[in-house]
Amino acid sequence: MKNTKNSCRINHIKRILFMIFTVLFLLAMSASAISCNSNKSANGNNSQTGDNSASGEAQSDTAATTEQYVYPQLDGGGADFTFLSPTTTWFYYTDIVRDTMDGEVLDDAIYNRNSFIEDKFNINIKSEDMDIGKIYTQLKKVILAGDDVYDASFCPAFSSGNIGSLITQNMFYNLRDIASLNLGENWWNQTMDKEAAVGAGNKLYYAGCDIDIATLQSVSLVYINQTMMTNLGLELPYNMVRQGKWTYDAMNQYQKAGANMNGDVSWKWTLNGTAIYGLAGYEDCAMALLAGADVRYINTDANGVPQLAVQDERFINALTKVQQMLQLQDGSYLYANSDPATGNHYEPIFKSGRALMATGELKAADVFRDMPDTFGILPIPKYDETQQNYYCHDIFACPLLVIPATNPDPETTGAILDAMAYVSNRDVTPVLFDISVSQKQLRNDDSIDMLQIIRNSGSFEVGCAYGWVNTLYDAIGSNVGQGKSFDIASQIDKNVPKMQANIDKTMELFQ
Repeated sequence: MKNTKNSCRINHIKRILFMIFTVLFLLAMSASAISCNSNKSANGNNSQTGDNSASGEAQSDTAATTEQYVYPQLDGGGADFTFLSPTTTWFYYTDIVRDTMDGEVLDDAIYNRNSFIEDKFNINIKSEDMDIGKIYTQLKKVILAGDDVYDASFCPAFSSGNIGSLITQNMFYNLRDIASLNLGENWWNQTMDKEAAVGAGNKLYYAGCDIDIATLQSVSLVYINQTMMTNLGLELPYNMVRQGKWTYDAMNQYQKAGANMNGDVSWKWTLNGTAIYGLAGYEDCAMALLAGADVRYINTDANGVPQLAVQDERFINALTKVQQMLQLQDGSYLYANSDPATGNHYEPIFKSGRALMATGELKAADVFRDMPDTFGILPIPKYDETQQNYYCHDIFACPLLVIPATNPDPETTGAILDAMAYVSNRDVTPVLFDISVSQKQLRNDDSIDMLQIIRNSGSFEVGCAYGWVNTLYDAIGSNVGQGKSFDIASQIDKNVPKMQANIDKTMELFQ
């Protein structure tokens, strides 16, 4: 017989426990809802990038543990946000705006990024595209007229003039005065920003980022023909790069190993010839290699004052070594830009397998994607193994972000640009990386590793941005870059007085 009293007591206890568990469950659900809602902004959008990407795809658990970007609470009222953006005839990808999705992954990444930022801030992103050679004139015209036509602009470093001529006329904001720009974060080019700082307080009037991916595409690097290297029994240099051993000497050894007259009677280039060259490049090859040695024409002292560095021992030694690497006599180097119409250009020469390596910008990867052999990408070599970091060089056309002085609300502009730079780095740059080194439906993961090094080290010569050193800079390109003789010491001595006078004149304007 059952004990009715004990049974009732047990049933009573069970009901109490059930009620307790129910209350705990409801409390847990409420806490979860509060936690989720706390991450949302007033308009219901998630305020942290760890939860949403520009393409609307959920982030992985791993991504959720990374640093979170908190978007500012900003309502642009549906206004246009307009860029002035340069276009080129050199096959760069210069689109900042895509009106529709078209199935091309890079186009769609740009479209998704803009849609995300537009929805986040209630703005419409626009771009006025203009030939790169006309950007300076257009910016100067509208700024002098007091027009706030452009919220921001991408301005070439030194094409048909130099960006410094506008800076010294007070046409751009000092970006360090704009608190909404997180310039110390990795979605801004730290190497470029360090090089660009000038004057008291390290004023910064332009910045590098991936909003206009032509900025990244303008970085110089070394292309290698992996198929040829393997056939020659050469080690692919990726691990050399990782170990810090990819140096001038190492690259020069590959140059010599790749040179093969292959039945031709001389090293002179002919379209129907058979000679194979160690390295193909154009004028900029000399400047790219020199920058790789971590030497600059200009260094800046602790007070932000530019100092000429061209007479430093390291600069002269590095330039001497570059000159030795770019000799034409033994086929280890071919100057390949004298007559592109006849095929004498580094891109078709490398693509056809007539050069083991080539120097060129990242944009050339689009040309090589369907080449018969497998190609790879390396950073510009270091001077020697004692050098700590790799440095890669951006060419004169590198687009730089500026905010015109006529912009009436630089803080709002800064907030939008910072978020746009972040999302570009997160959602657009990886797409560019992937398609730049994908070939025959294969993805070259080694080259993607190399691209991270290259991207983080990209900068250009600030002395050219202000027009201080352009005469010497151009002389090195047109002589050393073409494999011609060049009296380094006398040419430097000849140019020093003029370069110093240029610096002094500019710095007077910063006082």
